[in-house]
Amino acid sequence: MRNEILKNKQHDPRINYRGENASRFDNLTDAVFGIAITLLIFNLANPNSFEDLLTFTKTLPAFLISISFIILIWNEHLDFSEVYSLNDTRLTILNTIFIALVIFYVYPLRFLTLFLTNFFFKTDIAVNIQGDQVPLLMIYYGFVAFALYFILFLFYHRAYKMKGDLNFNQFEEFYTESQKIRLLIMFSVPLLSITLTLILKEFSFIWASVIGGVTYCLYTPLIILWYKKFQSKSKEFGEI
Repeated sequence: MRNEILKNKQHDPRINYRGENASRFDNLTDAVFGIAITLLIFNLANPNSFEDLLTFTKTLPAFLISISFIILIWNEHLDFSEVYSLNDTRLTILNTIFIALVIFYVYPLRFLTLFLTNFFFKTDIAVNIQGDQVPLLMIYYGFVAFALYFILFLFYHRAYKMKGDLNFNQFEEFYTESQKIRLLIMFSVPLLSITLTLILKEFSFIWASVIGGVTYCLYTPLIILWYKKFQSKSKEFGEI
């Protein structure tokens, strides 16, 4: 599937795509993501009555949110391996940690999205959590999100360290540095959310939960700002 997606993706002629043919390690990573999605599916309640069917239907928003997060992380890995495809011991270690985190991410993600589904859609899906435990859930989720994006940041950091071996051109150096900045944003927001939640939960678990969640809204302006700067600087290397 990876190879078919890569064939149909729009490619930047300023980049040398070194990993257009998936390696065995790429295939292993894809398999792990497939297992993660399978775990989400099998974790859904099996409807044995009409009421069960209605409850099952209410889990759809949580399931779609969970799948979206998993696909988002998978696409990050796809983009990296397409450009660099490093056969490197350190990258292998990082990738091993990465796929372990993906599997670990499934159930916290499932739990959080079901909780949010109950909160926003007024559903009655059974989720056992006390109000004062919500900040701990935010911290738990934030840590896994931070760890995944931090590992991806280290991927690009390692690639940049090997720019000589990989014969980077000027645009590829700029592109790799830019991706590091983008992923710095991606892991800094969960880290900020964790910090604010830890501070505020000593005073109010409600405010800790709200502020911890609202912090993720920073993604939109920060990524838009990053993208505008990236696009502006990219033009100095010629149009696509």
